[in-house]
Amino acid sequence: MTYTPMSYRDHPMPTFSIPGPAGSLHVVDLREESPEPSSALPMVFVHGMVGHTGFWNAALAACADRRRAVAVDLRGHGNSSAPGNGDYSVAGCASDVLAVVDALALGPIVLVGHIYGTLVTIDAAVDRPDLVRRLILVDPPFDCTRVSDEVRNSQFLPFLAALETDKWHDIVEKAFEQALLGSPTGAAASVRARFATMPRDAMLSMYRSMFAYPSSATLERYLAAPGASAHAILAPANAWPNSLHKLVPALTSSLVPNVGHWIMLDAPDRFVAALEQAAAL
Repeated sequence: MTYTPMSYRDHPMPTFSIPGPAGSLHVVDLREESPEPSSALPMVFVHGMVGHTGFWNAALAACADRRRAVAVDLRGHGNSSAPGNGDYSVAGCASDVLAVVDALALGPIVLVGHIYGTLVTIDAAVDRPDLVRRLILVDPPFDCTRVSDEVRNSQFLPFLAALETDKWHDIVEKAFEQALLGSPTGAAASVRARFATMPRDAMLSMYRSMFAYPSSATLERYLAAPGASAHAILAPANAWPNSLHKLVPALTSSLVPNVGHWIMLDAPDRFVAALEQAAAL
């Protein structure tokens, strides 16, 4: 593990390179700067599809005044290695997160995920409920396994089939543009730039895994563990009949108004406030 020490206040944030299950994992690790030791649990951040650790910069800097704050580049994202076997599944990415947490000897922790990363954090939490004390799910996708056969056959399967054609980029770009509705220009540009770097095989692997992942049932299994808790921070568009906060009564939630799905980029200050409140519940 190679560490580059520097103050995150005036310089790029301190980073680690950690061996993971599918290659090298890039990690940002901030320690709280208060002269008094904090009793707050470490917080680990997991970005979503096409994201990277930089999406969490405002939250990392804010949290580090009170607790240790760590962010992970998932396999094939940011500065982490792409998996040789093309596995970007929820379970595969969850193994990356747990590898980082174990390597840094963190725990118990608060685990924060965004969109696809929420599924990754749920999977990591149900595997290690002793390690994950609280989940904070930032605008999680709806449970794709709870749609009707008609929706699956008319929308999901054709979408996956289109990803195997030369038109895949246009198809996924339309999906991302829909998700970016409500995002300010700068935030949308950041997401588009990261999307442009992702290969088709990575996108296909993640969408296949997301469509097949039973997120509500898995979250309920985690919440059945002693001491487990979860909270969702939502954008206004997250109001589908099979949204997680509607399917899982034990999942509390709060809403950040006037944002798109990338809440931490769209409204950093309001996101940090919602995050602090969620962590304190």
